[in-house]
Amino acid sequence: MVLSVRRSWGIAGALVFLVAVASALYLTLVHAGGRAQPGSQLPVNGVDFSRDGNANFAAAQLGMRLLADLPSLPGYAGVQIVRSGIEVDVVGKPSAAIRAVVARAEQPYQGKDIPVSYRSVRYSEQELDALKARLDADSAGLAAQGIQLTTWGIDLGSNTVQVGLDHYTTAYRDILRARYGDQISVTPYDVRPAAA
Repeated sequence: MVLSVRRSWGIAGALVFLVAVASALYLTLVHAGGRAQPGSQLPVNGVDFSRDGNANFAAAQLGMRLLADLPSLPGYAGVQIVRSGIEVDVVGKPSAAIRAVVARAEQPYQGKDIPVSYRSVRYSEQELDALKARLDADSAGLAAQGIQLTTWGIDLGSNTVQVGLDHYTTAYRDILRARYGDQISVTPYDVRPAAA
């Protein structure tokens, strides 16, 4: 009888160990995937705020409240809904003023506040807006050189002003990069008339 009890404890211990290892592996894989792309990890409750309609709506409400105050603060670079909730982009670390705005704007979803994370980026929204204004002013002169801008605007993911070019060439891309630096990303964007 003593032998069977020891054997049962050994089997139970092995099962506990296997469950612990499996849990640790699962958590490692989930969190490692989340680090590969900012905001991609799911919060503990498993809600994907970027895809779930109700969660996305709640996150959008929080985002709108944040947009009422954050853009005027130094270092602010953008707000976006990501899988794990809201991501606030800042140059460097979030300032006390930015953290205070986020704390005041809390938004519950399913009984818990929507998670807000911070991502450190290189350029503020004000810097990128200034570059957009330069492109507005320069677009006619660039067109005279054959460089036809078709679209331009802030791309939060790359923290640049993304420019679409009609008749894209690497030479045109290089001219724009030399003129505007690494605050700009250039992509092909040929505009074709719709078929009649």
